[in-house]
Amino acid sequence: MKTNLGLQLFSLRQKCDENLENVFSALSRAGYDGVEFYSFYNIEAGEMRQLLNKYNLKAMGTHTGIEALTTGLDDLIRYCTEIGGKYVTLAYYNSDTKDGWLKLCEILDKAGKELRSNGLTLLYHNHAHEFELCFDGEMPEDIILNNTSSVNLSLELDIYWAQYAGIDPEKYFKDNLSRIRTVHLKDMDKIEKKMTEVGTGRINCAGIYKLCKQSDFDWVILEQDEIYIDPFESVKISLDNVKRF
Repeated sequence: MKTNLGLQLFSLRQKCDENLENVFSALSRAGYDGVEFYSFYNIEAGEMRQLLNKYNLKAMGTHTGIEALTTGLDDLIRYCTEIGGKYVTLAYYNSDTKDGWLKLCEILDKAGKELRSNGLTLLYHNHAHEFELCFDGEMPEDIILNNTSSVNLSLELDIYWAQYAGIDPEKYFKDNLSRIRTVHLKDMDKIEKKMTEVGTGRINCAGIYKLCKQSDFDWVILEQDEIYIDPFESVKISLDNVKRF
């Protein structure tokens, strides 16, 4: 199976707000296979699919919020199905209590079952706080894995935020491979904890990417939340480095 390389469009959010078609054009020229959405920019699904096709890009899927999983799931399923996106990912969640995380697990299991019945896959995307030993030595990430069904929920492992939290992302990847379906391939500056272009920092992105290919992942998603050079140059540097891996 080919491992497609996509960009989480949040990396270019300002450019997307200015002109989404220009972004698609630039990503196509750079050599990306597709994109992961975080917003649909009030564009109808049919029009979005035409725009993707125009630039030979595929939709990996989208990030979404908890509200869409509880009250807007039918609309989300219709949209993702029409644009050809396979993955729906909860982008962010936090709770100060274990009960809050357990309630999330119920929501994830229910939504994941419904998505699965429609040919889609639910993922959970981490930040750093999921790896804190909050509740009698238990991490929220473990609560999620231990209280959801593996057929209803997989992980989109953000390796930057794992590293930020003091977790070895490569070891975590290997230890939890059965629950991981894709990664956010992101790098951390060698001196500070700033985000930097993939392949220029301290994280073993090459090793993790090779593991993704060996595991037959259909997508690996590049992302850089904060970019300090020209944004289009940044996402091309990251992609070129991954291709050299």
